[in-house]
Amino acid sequence: MRAVLKWVEKIHEPSEKLDYVSIHSACYSPDGTHLIVAAGDKVLVYEPTDGTLLETLKAHKDIVYCTAYAKDGKKFASGSGDKSVIIWTNKLEGLLKYSHGDAIQCMAFNPISHQLASCSSSDFALWSAEQKAVQKYKISSKVNACAWTNDGQYLLLALSNGTISIRNKAGEEKGKIERPGGSNNPIFGVQCCPMNAANSDVLCVVDWGQSLSFYTLGGQLVGKERFLGFDPLCVSYFQSGEFLAVAGCNKSVQLFTKDGIKLGTLGEVFDSWVWTVAIHPNGLSYTVGCQDGTLACYNVVSSTVHALYRERYAFRENMCDVIIQHLISGQKVRIKCRDLVHKIAIYRNRLAVQLPERVVLYELSSLENQPMHYKVKEKITKKFECSLLADLLQPNAGVYPTVPYLHVTSTFFILVDHQII
Repeated sequence: MRAVLKWVEKIHEPSEKLDYVSIHSACYSPDGTHLIVAAGDKVLVYEPTDGTLLETLKAHKDIVYCTAYAKDGKKFASGSGDKSVIIWTNKLEGLLKYSHGDAIQCMAFNPISHQLASCSSSDFALWSAEQKAVQKYKISSKVNACAWTNDGQYLLLALSNGTISIRNKAGEEKGKIERPGGSNNPIFGVQCCPMNAANSDVLCVVDWGQSLSFYTLGGQLVGKERFLGFDPLCVSYFQSGEFLAVAGCNKSVQLFTKDGIKLGTLGEVFDSWVWTVAIHPNGLSYTVGCQDGTLACYNVVSSTVHALYRERYAFRENMCDVIIQHLISGQKVRIKCRDLVHKIAIYRNRLAVQLPERVVLYELSSLENQPMHYKVKEKITKKFECSLLADLLQPNAGVYPTVPYLHVTSTFFILVDHQII
């Protein structure tokens, strides 16, 4: 999976102190026709396809830190350092305004009831169209990020004291998840895996302990923590729930699987912190907002990795799995490689899979009751810059006489461009 730049803009607002405007938040409308961007003290509305600026909304009096769009597509909201929340219609008209005691840090619409949660350094509030009054609740630590569960029953508050506070729709705390390090490792991102994913009840958490971790709503750690190597500022799931993007002080967007396996960097490395990554509803593009005013939109391109031998077809799925399909019987088997699959080769009863730091060789089981069972035969622990993977015993392997091979085993060899390592 790689990113191809669609358009980029550097948002400037010259003054005595600054010649750029920080972009702290961005979000898409549910139908993907509008991109809402928090740029300085303004809310900018873009056409996502080509980056045309459609409207500039100027109702705030201080930096806009957060934006959110309701899932029904009827309204969106913005929150600012002027301590106010403004709710806008999808016609880009102001609907209403309410205030907090401190600057607004984050907000999220309930995916079912469309109730809005807005959070500041000292309190959070719940607003709905049905109840005109805004319900406000004090909180002991600054809220850096928030999200609703998929069923809309619980609100997750990511706090600077290293805790996830779990609240019901009435604002009552029903549980909490405490990360190691406490206030030394503030939590800057929390998201629920999308409903259409297999593990949709899992929460993803990123904190300044430079960790990526996953939890159940009951607070149980799922899998193992992953070390990021940088202080994160945001985390966003792709619509399928199979992948997520993490960005922050590393000045780039890192792509991970839903299990936390790092797949690499998406797009370029920027010149400043990345505050926000907004994923398009179709999952085929995303937008990045940076501290120095850079707003960049990318298409996501996924290349096909596959191999065929007679009636057996092998292909990569979700970047880290290999599916072998018998084209006549329709039987399929999945091999979970738990790492990025670079190349695949298949011949007769053998399969080779190239991963970032090794090549794994599989052999088909000879048991009649397991006609699609592959077992590991050998591992080659070495990193190759490989352009082609082929079987040494395959009759047509010699059709690449100009490309030397690198490593030979009793079964396979690896072909690499123009050099022998």
